[in-house]
Amino acid sequence: MFRPLGFPALTIAPLALADKLRPVLPQWAMGLEEPGLARYLCLAALGSPDADLCACGAGLALWSWQRAPLDPRRAEVLAQTLAATPTGRFAAALLPRLAGGPDPDEVAALLAGGDMGLILRILFPRLGNAATGLAWLAPAWDGLLRQGAANLPLAALDACAWPQEFLPLRARLLAEVEFLYAPPQQALAALAALAEADAFGLFAAWEQYLRAELLLRLGEAQAGREALAGLFAALPWHAHLGLKLHDLLLPPPVAPAQATRRAVILVYSWNKAALTRQTLESLARTDYGDARILALDNGSTDGTTDGTGDGTGDGTGNGEGTGEVMEACAGLFPPGAMRVIRLPVNVGAPAARNWLLSQPEVQEAQFAVFLDDDVLLPPRWLGRLLGEALAHPEAGAAGCRIVSATPPPCLQSADYQLFAPTGQARSIRELPEHVNVFDNCAGALDMGLFAYARPATHVSGCCHALRVDVLRELGGFDIRFSPTQFDDLDRDLRSAEAGRPARYAGDVAIAHVQHSSLAKAKGPAAMGQVFGNKIKLEGKHGREDVDRVFRSGLAALWADVDRKWRALARFAG
Repeated sequence: MFRPLGFPALTIAPLALADKLRPVLPQWAMGLEEPGLARYLCLAALGSPDADLCACGAGLALWSWQRAPLDPRRAEVLAQTLAATPTGRFAAALLPRLAGGPDPDEVAALLAGGDMGLILRILFPRLGNAATGLAWLAPAWDGLLRQGAANLPLAALDACAWPQEFLPLRARLLAEVEFLYAPPQQALAALAALAEADAFGLFAAWEQYLRAELLLRLGEAQAGREALAGLFAALPWHAHLGLKLHDLLLPPPVAPAQATRRAVILVYSWNKAALTRQTLESLARTDYGDARILALDNGSTDGTTDGTGDGTGDGTGNGEGTGEVMEACAGLFPPGAMRVIRLPVNVGAPAARNWLLSQPEVQEAQFAVFLDDDVLLPPRWLGRLLGEALAHPEAGAAGCRIVSATPPPCLQSADYQLFAPTGQARSIRELPEHVNVFDNCAGALDMGLFAYARPATHVSGCCHALRVDVLRELGGFDIRFSPTQFDDLDRDLRSAEAGRPARYAGDVAIAHVQHSSLAKAKGPAAMGQVFGNKIKLEGKHGREDVDRVFRSGLAALWADVDRKWRALARFAG
């Protein structure tokens, strides 16, 4: 029995609605979870004279607020859009409580510093102020959730003064903490408490989605699918829900075990002995099957030969360097399955990749599968990645969803698409930029909304399978992007320009221990390297080429929606 969700009713079926959306709001198919694009699409739909499109805008305003109810901009749009509803009135009453708070950037810096004593001294006394507590909680909430444990956000909820009328909001925030940190059964209990506290169904859709996701995680597939289907029936404009539901009803292909013989798994590393060991041990526990494994030590100087002459090692406690760890880990695999290559100097990431691609094992294979040296792999990752690639022979690459390795689960990359080239200077002053990648997930907490497969312009180089014949035709990785940054994006763009775009298999989640090299860039030299490589990227890919990739990519997304929505209609019938 589904609770009333309170979303504006539509007069047409999902497929007909998609046909209405496509000509007037073509970017709708790209995704609705990135805040900037979601806000633009919401306001554009609300301004439409078409009743169904206007209802989509109102529904998106309600969903976006339920996802982040402490965001004043989302609350303001909702209060204006659905003013006559209980949820609209709640948002209007909440808005004054969110005003007059601190500078969000200063709060973010406080929480990013991780100094618990400082956070407790500065933030928590202000949360208890009945007049301004929520205004302080609002900019801090996302950062509190990301602290790695439930105790700090739970303590923040306890520290706040909660008027009776805002207790449903407290229950909503508590359920979010439990979903991110507690076992599924405990999180389901928190959702039940939210349903009891939320008499008007202010957060009913968000609650129903999380319930469906938790049921799926508990292995209750039928109940999870039914809950998700009920939600999509009320929100037929929500692309992520439809894509996820389709792949649950019609699971994407998994390659047979013998297909692993066509793949070579490639790992390269520099001075990361402990992380490399962890990655190779993780790989040994998965479905790698008959795949060959090549590991390249990119001129490491750690371990007993770390260049300092003191033999202090890398902190693993055994004095082994990266190359020694690779050779020791070869014993985790069948005899002859893994080969180690050791270079005398660090040649950078693009050249290291090309070195691996030049090896005879790769030249004889169909797929070159790159792994970063700091990943944790799920048991059945390779069969699914190869299955996606084999099912789409036009694809030049297949990649997956990248999440953080420590709680809470955060999305590092997922479902990369491309915006139309604008020629505006976005990153570097006075440089007309054409390559504007749509970061669909925008570093959000992973709620499972990106667990689907579809076409993509780019997939993360953290874990991707590349077709060897496409690499022969188009070349490998451009060493002009050394030591790293944008070399994998450049390769994917060249492949897409040649009519061989990528496939995103988001139902595969790879845990990444460290952040991307872009996120880790510190100081003028490192940032200069990033900006320098961005200039090279722009210089290689002209406006016309990028525009062609954008248009063909968007057309592929809508064709994917059309096919999957037709399949969903057959299931509903």
